[in-house]
Amino acid sequence: MIKRIAFITGASVLLAACSPKTTNPDILKLEKQEQVLSLTSKVNSLKLDLEKELVKIQELSKQVETVNEDVSKSSKEAKSISDDLSNNPGDTKLSSKADRAAKAAARDAKKARKLNDALNKSNKKVESLQKEIEKTQQELNTLDQKVDFVPTQEAK
Repeated sequence: MIKRIAFITGASVLLAACSPKTTNPDILKLEKQEQVLSLTSKVNSLKLDLEKELVKIQELSKQVETVNEDVSKSSKEAKSISDDLSNNPGDTKLSSKADRAAKAAARDAKKARKLNDALNKSNKKVESLQKEIEKTQQELNTLDQKVDFVPTQEAK
């Protein structure tokens, strides 16, 4: 009895392992639709990230504009005080004022450089996101066409 059960089990396992995989066109179609939905979700997520980055660029641009104005003002002030100091080289009070103005100009310039670097980084991220959206959209369009052409069996 045990030998018979073992033989039947072994034969059924062998038969199942050697039989060709049956594919149902409806299953294939559903799998392709699932891939389309996944890619659509990815594209939407990328577009959302892109919009967030564009908002960030607008904010950074405003900040850069403001800081650039500050840099211009502080550098003009430092130059003016420096010119006054060159006309009156012995004035220690003017000398310390020129030193403070030069430090303020350097600090403003450093802040402007950091903001410009952040703006450039954000612009590069936008370009990268746009390329990735385009690539994913092409994949989606190709897959979407394939989904339309998956044969379906009519109910008989």
